[in-house]
Amino acid sequence: MNIKNYVAILVISFSVLFGCHSTRTQIETPAPIYPVELKWVRQSVEYEAICIEVYRQAWQSVKAQTSGLNEDWVVILDVDETALDNSRYQEILYEKNERFPFYWDGWVLEENCPPVPGVKAFIDSVRSSGKHAHVAFITNRKAKREAATRNNLRKAGLWQDDDILLCQNNTNERRDTKTIRRKEVQTGTGRCDGLGEKHIITLIGDQLGDMTPYPTDIPPDKYREYFRKLPEWGVKYFMLPNPMYGSWMRNYPHH
Repeated sequence: MNIKNYVAILVISFSVLFGCHSTRTQIETPAPIYPVELKWVRQSVEYEAICIEVYRQAWQSVKAQTSGLNEDWVVILDVDETALDNSRYQEILYEKNERFPFYWDGWVLEENCPPVPGVKAFIDSVRSSGKHAHVAFITNRKAKREAATRNNLRKAGLWQDDDILLCQNNTNERRDTKTIRRKEVQTGTGRCDGLGEKHIITLIGDQLGDMTPYPTDIPPDKYREYFRKLPEWGVKYFMLPNPMYGSWMRNYPHH
């Protein structure tokens, strides 16, 4: 065997050896291990069933309360984990070993969140209720991302041009609470100036703050007892499951 053939055989052998090693490494790379609460949201039938059930019950309540109502009324929804499903973003955090707000702005700008199960049927039913029916979204997404949020809602089939979207003020977020923005929707003031007063029929969210302010006269360890007794559950307040994040993780900081 001449030297040229010998070298050629060596080159081929090393190429095959390292090529196989590279392929084997790729195959053996373990898939990300997601926490059970994220897998439940992403994979389970139960999560979808609960969301659909909540929205169906919400519609039955809205329909009963607005029958014969001859004034403008509104249903108010949170956005994240209420109207739009961000569970893929939560997967990205685990894949990158990061925490919020890593890549949050980039994620919002992708405008790629699918609708939460049941929400489109609910909103479509509200819209079919006549000229007095209105839909408002109140979110703690920052106002600088309002356009992207609106675009995503539209892509998900949840947005209509006369809807209301109130994001959180970019520079004064602690004072721009959801309570303030709900009041603006109700009274037709502030960012809702000129839109007229609207009777709030239903509030839908995945956090207590989407419904009502956190009480300041009782400690957080008494919240379960306090909120359990509220008569608004299933009538005005409707809660969607979100085991992925929330104020409950910080034991409801006392505001």
